[in-house]
Amino acid sequence: MGISLNSVANGVKNVTSATLATGQPNWSYIPSAAKQTKTQTEFITEIKELARNAAMVTNKADKDSIDRQLLQLRAEYLSDVSPDRKSLYQSAKNAIQKSSNTNPKCRGIGELSLLDFLEQADGRGNLAEKQFALAGGGTLTCPILSTGGYGAVIECQGAKVLMNTGNGWSYEMTPAELAKKNEFYKIYWNEYRTVKGNNELSELPDYLEERSIFDRKA
Repeated sequence: MGISLNSVANGVKNVTSATLATGQPNWSYIPSAAKQTKTQTEFITEIKELARNAAMVTNKADKDSIDRQLLQLRAEYLSDVSPDRKSLYQSAKNAIQKSSNTNPKCRGIGELSLLDFLEQADGRGNLAEKQFALAGGGTLTCPILSTGGYGAVIECQGAKVLMNTGNGWSYEMTPAELAKKNEFYKIYWNEYRTVKGNNELSELPDYLEERSIFDRKA
């Protein structure tokens, strides 16, 4: 199963993309509300371990592996302050299915994605003119894409918490997530600098925010 992962800077809000080959959001990299299963001490231990590994790595394959582990751990770390993106996504699928009055069949390779439901709804009214209220206080809009068809933008807590406008699923962080993310990277970079012992690393961007897209098999 192919996975596309990209993390880029977007003003004050970080946008991170993570999409499975099936068209579903890759929840391994996208934070969603969940009860924490690790203590803060356990998180700090894992963050520091990844920082030490990153500081000592010498080849690209190992660095990419650490990059992925870091984003997965970041998603888990943010989850206690994150919106319930999984529920919002499911609510959006339900809203589109109800609006289009269709019952699309499974395409044979797994669960239908939200974009599959939007494709089934195409031609049944202009979805771009509608706004759907979602359970959990979110809203769904469906902009028309330049490539044709509809995209999906789910907004909640003042942020576009999940969206797909033609380049895969991505999300903006809420203010609470941004604060938690900064806490996460403070722990990471402090340990990284300690291992490197390099004063030139005093001003570093968020890890992976300038990285290009990479793929892996899962």
